[in-house]
Amino acid sequence: MKKIFRMIIFSALALIFTSFWNKGFQLNINAFLTATIVLALVFYLIVPLSKIILLPLNIITLGLMSFLVYLAILHLSSDAFHLFTITSWTFPGLSIFFVSIPKTYIPYLGNLVLSSVSISSIINLLEQLL
Repeated sequence: MKKIFRMIIFSALALIFTSFWNKGFQLNINAFLTATIVLALVFYLIVPLSKIILLPLNIITLGLMSFLVYLAILHLSSDAFHLFTITSWTFPGLSIFFVSIPKTYIPYLGNLVLSSVSISSIINLLEQLL
């Protein structure tokens, strides 16, 4: 029970943090609780199950198959269930110290990949910290 509650909190934080930095990822406030619970269930049930079922394909493709499963789940959550909206957007650019990232247009598929990497990275980072 404690792990499920923790996963719900981590999913909510991942959705909020991703929507802060990624302007093409917009949360629907009315469906936020549903999106959080769905995302927590996906990371608690479907991800471990898909790792077991797709183990031979993950070994052959070096993990590409599980990445495609994450993308499909995120796309399905966005388009079919309308839990959040993922659109193309223009990254305004960033300059920190000697590193400069120019203004860049990110299409829908690129933003889907960015959102997927962001959400899974935040959840995994929070799991490692606690």
